[in-house]
Amino acid sequence: MSDTLTLIEKTIFMKSVDVFEAIPTEALAQLAALAVERSFNRGDVVFREGDDDCGVLLVVEGAIELRKGETVVRLLERGTVQGQLFLEESEASEYAAVAVQDTQALSLHHRDMLQALLDFPEFALAMVQDLARRNHQIVARVIELEDQLASTTAGTSSAQPAPAAIEPATPEPALPKRRGWWRLAARPQTRG
Repeated sequence: MSDTLTLIEKTIFMKSVDVFEAIPTEALAQLAALAVERSFNRGDVVFREGDDDCGVLLVVEGAIELRKGETVVRLLERGTVQGQLFLEESEASEYAAVAVQDTQALSLHHRDMLQALLDFPEFALAMVQDLARRNHQIVARVIELEDQLASTTAGTSSAQPAPAAIEPATPEPALPKRRGWWRLAARPQTRG
């Protein structure tokens, strides 16, 4: 692995990652200054399921497996950002991570990432786009697996139940019965 990265190298590397590219360089340099370099040898446990939230990892070189139990959920390679931002700061990690190669990563504290999301709407938009892309990939994989399952069980039973939807149906929202309710709610209350 390479020597310690300078602030300029961290900033340039972070700017090359899709999620960070929309952040202005000066602001990204401030975020890069907060990033801590971490090195892992092959086989090292980066964090365990149930450990305190370790913030956000950005893989500079090498590879880390993200695991839930014995199942590999995701392979984190160069330029991959991983963080469980849905957790509160005091919550435990939902996953474990193990280095599968000698790995160099940058680590950012949970609160620094949340502050960057608040300060730079472009960053927040990039995060939403990344999550949407990953969600699309997961849905496509679920559909693929459902098709494989259906094809392997097709010969075992003549009456197949209709496949369930990936997500349960969402009930229609209950709307107020009174028309124009929003105008009444926005009208200032006057005392007479």
